Amino acid sequence: MSPATAVARRSPASRRSPARSAKKRPFRLIQNTKALGSRRLGEIIAISILVVSLFAIVVGHSMLAQGQLRLGNLSTELAKEQSIHSTTVLKVAGLETPARVSSEAGSLHLVQPTQILQLPSAPLDVPLPTLKITPDPKKP
Repeated sequence: MSPATAVARRSPASRRSPARSAKKRPFRLIQNTKALGSRRLGEIIAISILVVSLFAIVVGHSMLAQGQLRLGNLSTELAKEQSIHSTTVLKVAGLETPARVSSEAGSLHLVQPTQILQLPSAPLDVPLPTLKITPDPKKP
C-alpha cells in the first residue's frame, strides 16, 4: 500500500477528528414562546378549576356535617318533648275522668249529678247527613 492511498483512505475519518467533534455545539431547542405561554395559561386554568372544585367539595362536606349535627340535636330534643307530651296526656286523662269531675264539683258545693253519662265520640272523618228542610204549609 502506498502512502498516498493510505492518506486517501484516512481522509474521511480525518475530517471527523476528535478535537473538532468536541468543539461542536449541542443542539438547542428553540421554543415558540407564544405557544408555551398559551399552554401554560391552559395549565393554570385547569389547575385553578381543580382547586376550586375541591374547595367546593370540602365546603359541601362541612355543610353536610353541620346539618347532621343539627339533625342529631333536634332528634334528641324531639325525644324529650315527646316524653313530656305523653306524661302531660296521661295527667290530662286522669283529670278529666267523670269521677274526678264529680268529686271536684262536690268539694266546690255543687249539686251532685244523679247519673254520670259519658258522651259518645263521633268520628270526624265521616260527614254528617244533610238536613231536609221543608216549607211550613201554614205560612204563605
